[in-house]
Amino acid sequence: MAEQEGYIKISGEELHYLKWGNGARLLLAFHGYANDAGIFQLFDRYLNKDFTIISIDLPHHGKSRWTENTYLSLPDVMTLVSQAMEMQQVKKISLLGYSMGGRVCLNLIEHMPEQIEKVILIAPDGLVTDTYYYLLTRTRIGKRLFKHFLTNHQLYFKLIDWMKDKKLVDASRHKFVMQYMHTEERRKFLWQVWPCMSKLMPTQRIVKQNIAQYKIPVLIFMGAYDKVIPPSLAKKFVQGLETAKLYVLQKGHRVFDTENAGEIAQIIRVPIYVKNEDQ
Repeated sequence: MAEQEGYIKISGEELHYLKWGNGARLLLAFHGYANDAGIFQLFDRYLNKDFTIISIDLPHHGKSRWTENTYLSLPDVMTLVSQAMEMQQVKKISLLGYSMGGRVCLNLIEHMPEQIEKVILIAPDGLVTDTYYYLLTRTRIGKRLFKHFLTNHQLYFKLIDWMKDKKLVDASRHKFVMQYMHTEERRKFLWQVWPCMSKLMPTQRIVKQNIAQYKIPVLIFMGAYDKVIPPSLAKKFVQGLETAKLYVLQKGHRVFDTENAGEIAQIIRVPIYVKNEDQ
């Protein structure tokens, strides 16, 4: 159970948060698709002396109040960070992002690296640009196709099954469609969330440049059996980054649970040694 909860107001919208711990360092956490802020409570018992954790319910998730057809913009996220820092009276912030929440963290590395102390990414989205996602949420034709797909899903389900059989769609994308679109409620949720989050697309080249320039410690935890975001993407991402460390765990996309939360937290607590240029 959270020690405190509340709302942070942004552009007329309200993002709900849960807060744990009383550590001097601030850890701002962002969950994945169809999760909520409570997913990170597993880490509280291990990190509460080092960090104060503020976990955000992203738009249309948890208890957040967000108007339909309203985007979460980069300025919105930066305002959220500034308010959280002001709330805790800190000058630096650490970030924790799981899956879709990892993409939020990567955007912050790109646009406000000087304020970031450490970043923890767990099976993060955004390590590469997802062409399908971009087309369906950022182009006029793609948006129309996406809406038609959601309102005429039975017609497309057979097509997707055929594409899977012909290996034109990989198993992970096929599973996503079947899992998150088989009820009207879930289709509506997808229609709300995907476009809302589509403005947050990091430029990987700039993200890596900022990690190197500002020597930002980045810890990436991936699941060895993750078919949604395979560890090969993270292996490529960390190449050439002195302060980025990759850990591949024997898990699927849900990389952390009660069994390994303590192990992950212990790694988070240990500082990454960065060699001084004068040495």
